[in-house]
Amino acid sequence: MNYLKRFFDFILFGNIYIALGAVCLIQSTAIQLGINNNLFFYSILSFFATLFIYNFQRIFYSNKSDLRLHSIRRKWIFKNQNLIKVLTCIGFLGVFTSLFFNELKIIFYLSPLFILSIAYFAPFIKLRKNPWFKLIILAVVWTMVTAVVPILLCYSDPFTTNNLTHILVRFVFMIGICIPFDIRDLEIDKAENVFTFSQKFGEKKTRYIAFCFTIVYSILILIEYVFGMVLLNVFIALIITAIINSIVVFMSNAKRNEYFFVFLLDGTMVFQGVIFIAFQLFCK
Repeated sequence: MNYLKRFFDFILFGNIYIALGAVCLIQSTAIQLGINNNLFFYSILSFFATLFIYNFQRIFYSNKSDLRLHSIRRKWIFKNQNLIKVLTCIGFLGVFTSLFFNELKIIFYLSPLFILSIAYFAPFIKLRKNPWFKLIILAVVWTMVTAVVPILLCYSDPFTTNNLTHILVRFVFMIGICIPFDIRDLEIDKAENVFTFSQKFGEKKTRYIAFCFTIVYSILILIEYVFGMVLLNVFIALIITAIINSIVVFMSNAKRNEYFFVFLLDGTMVFQGVIFIAFQLFCK
């Protein structure tokens, strides 16, 4: 059982799980928009890029003397710094290798996002110290990687109503699941002088704001279906994910442990891809 927990922690805290989330959202976009190209090589590139970025930033984490700030995740990070550096190198090598299997224009699309991601946590810049930058950068980068770039790669005219609506829906989805992490990181952010929504509005109001975004997400899904932008099976899959998102977001609070946030909240991305692939295979 101990080995199973260690493996589970490795997948979650080593950022393999969230990298799979990037792949799942890309595949979700491909299915929703009826993209014939399954974006396999781009998905591989995104997986390794996410693995690299998320582990690279963990190298710069500062070990706080206040033991109250040492969550399960942070303890694992400080205990496994060598492993994190190995995963960072694997991510970098994976990005470098997979670039050769993607179109050259992918560098043009992803380079600004890479720079923005580095600026987000780099000690000498740390855009995440601003609550608006922290939220918007996360949502924009994830939306660009999982929705905008796939559309740019596969459509000669990316600015159709369907495509733009899909981008908006993905952005609202990302905002809804990013906000609760401010609740999780409340004490850490205070210690690092990072001003966030949970400090500005309090935990309860922050949770309600996030929940409101999940409701908006559900309304946008309904609009997509009513106006014929998505098929019935896609609509059903989206509504199922929206209900789960709403429940998980509403349940989030500062007393929840890391597994709730990393496995369930980040897992909403994984689940969306899994349910779409399942519907694609069994509900044609």
